[in-house]
Amino acid sequence: MLAPSATSRAVDGGLVVSGRWGFASGSLHSQWAALAIPVVDASGQQTDQGVALVPMKKLRIEDTWYVVGMRGTGSNTLVADKVFVPAHRILSITQGLQGVYPTERKGEALYRSALVPVSSLALAGPQVGLAQAGMDAVTDSLAKDKGISYTFYERASEAPSTHIQLAEAAQLIDTAKLHLLRAADDIDTWAAAGENMPFETRARVRMDTGYVARRSREALDLLLSIQGAGSFAEANPLQRIWRDQETASRHAIVNQAIAGELYGRALLGIEEQVTPFI
Repeated sequence: MLAPSATSRAVDGGLVVSGRWGFASGSLHSQWAALAIPVVDASGQQTDQGVALVPMKKLRIEDTWYVVGMRGTGSNTLVADKVFVPAHRILSITQGLQGVYPTERKGEALYRSALVPVSSLALAGPQVGLAQAGMDAVTDSLAKDKGISYTFYERASEAPSTHIQLAEAAQLIDTAKLHLLRAADDIDTWAAAGENMPFETRARVRMDTGYVARRSREALDLLLSIQGAGSFAEANPLQRIWRDQETASRHAIVNQAIAGELYGRALLGIEEQVTPFI
């Protein structure tokens, strides 16, 4: 949760934090929360932006997660009221964006991975998984001799239209996977080398994240068309997959239009960006 929505007060050994953080996925089963906070000095002047690691027992959960999709994430609102956070549990976002992390595990490549590319790519993997789950559900249905209503096709698997749509959906899923794997490989390669990922590559990973979501969503759309209106019956798993996909692919860091804008700027060497999270 990198968007700051809190106040901080400097005290001996750390900060006292109060605030509210929405969309806290995993709030119902997590033991710790990573919360964006302003880092301030003794005078109250903000000196940095940080992420505080706070035990869930110090926080209150407001039951606010009532949504069409992703219901199982429990992304409620977390509330802190004057919670003390020691300095060693506060990560500098500014330094993290530059690839500088305070860790004792200097030899572990994982701990040198680029902050935003890892955070954004973690949201892209489930997109492909949802599309693949849709593919599995539809091919299983086709194997059961499902027909096409209002046509002479007693088996949808015999229709050329089914073949074309299914092949295109599979190709879109493969395209999403290839972009996902390329981005993951870039993250691992630069981390293993002990070097911070170049700005343009980080921007491209943001673009890849949005592209993965878009192609996965397009694949699922085709699969729903093959399956027909029955896809949206509550007993059909496709409707849940569809709801989760439509919701998850609209996450702010997955927004392809914004990703395209920042990647295009990076390609043209424009230093002024639309977000610091690259």
